[in-house]
Amino acid sequence: MDDWKKEAYHLYFEEGLGIGEAAARIGISRQSVSVYLKACPGFAEEKERRKAGNKVRRRAYKKEKNREYRNNYRMQVTQETIRREHDIAAMLLSHER
Repeated sequence: MDDWKKEAYHLYFEEGLGIGEAAARIGISRQSVSVYLKACPGFAEEKERRKAGNKVRRRAYKKEKNREYRNNYRMQVTQETIRREHDIAAMLLSHER
């Protein structure tokens, strides 16, 4: 077995790097590393494990972003905001006549 294959296995399965990152570190083409890793036992399980982890992280990210958007959208109702809305409505109604 070549040294780059051992290194690719180590980087992907043990350090958790992606195929592209491992290929860049080793200096071998991404396609060669991908073909080798796909032939390794446990590749499918590792891929599914990573997918599940990404799904959980994505869900948490979306939840936090939605919370940010909601907080930014809400305006506090004050006397000034009510007066402004009233003035706008009055202008629209007087213009419609």
